[in-house]
Amino acid sequence: MKNISSIPHFSSKRAQADITAAAEAFADGYVLAGLLIHEFNNLLTPIIGYAEMAADALRSGSSSRMYVERIRDACDRAKRAVERILMSDMGDEGFSRFDSAAAIREILPDLELCIPSSGRIQTNLPNRAVWLDGRAITLQQVVINLCRNAGEAMKAGGTITVNLDNFKQISPRNLSTGRLERGEYARLSVSDTGPGISPSFLASIFDPFFTTRSSEGGSGLGLALVQRAVESWGGAIEVHSSLGKGATFELFLPCTNCSAAEV
Repeated sequence: MKNISSIPHFSSKRAQADITAAAEAFADGYVLAGLLIHEFNNLLTPIIGYAEMAADALRSGSSSRMYVERIRDACDRAKRAVERILMSDMGDEGFSRFDSAAAIREILPDLELCIPSSGRIQTNLPNRAVWLDGRAITLQQVVINLCRNAGEAMKAGGTITVNLDNFKQISPRNLSTGRLERGEYARLSVSDTGPGISPSFLASIFDPFFTTRSSEGGSGLGLALVQRAVESWGGAIEVHSSLGKGATFELFLPCTNCSAAEV
């Protein structure tokens, strides 16, 4: 029989460190998998929405309606299947320079699906290019996530406003999440006229899986994804909210060759 004294004990500092590292790695992987699931579901949202509208516009029993219903059913299966996929798409592949104003205009029809029928989207986008280095689809998913969160908060309707402009920061300052260093930025803001965010929640809204809508199917990943994307750009986020007066998320994304008024 093996001497029990020769068996490694998990109470050793090295074993404890290994267990902690493994737990942290597992947690990070779980969060990334969750973010991917949330991201993929966001991409499917407009497909399913348009398929449902197209099916309603077609004659019941027609072959055309049957084809559209099959598209919708296939998307539903894809949403279930992606929950079994453990991979991440947060790498640096595919980075290039793109016009963020054009990227947002491209998804304006999709944003209409993020809000209740009694709500509306208002945009203030410059007629000139606002250049960013990165992936346009990442910015688009950030905007979709913010608009979906705002839309879910405005059950009784209201207005979501999306603004984009250039901004020049002349002295460093700390924001709600991240630090804004001196430099030029693309400033993207998404505001809503909903009930606002409780002060007790503000410190936790970017935590993965934190949600105030768990009974309604909220995943708590939308804002975690937004924060992760902004951090990957080297940017920062400021949140303004008062109960009964809505909320505004301001994202500052570093850009080059920008022209903006100093503040």
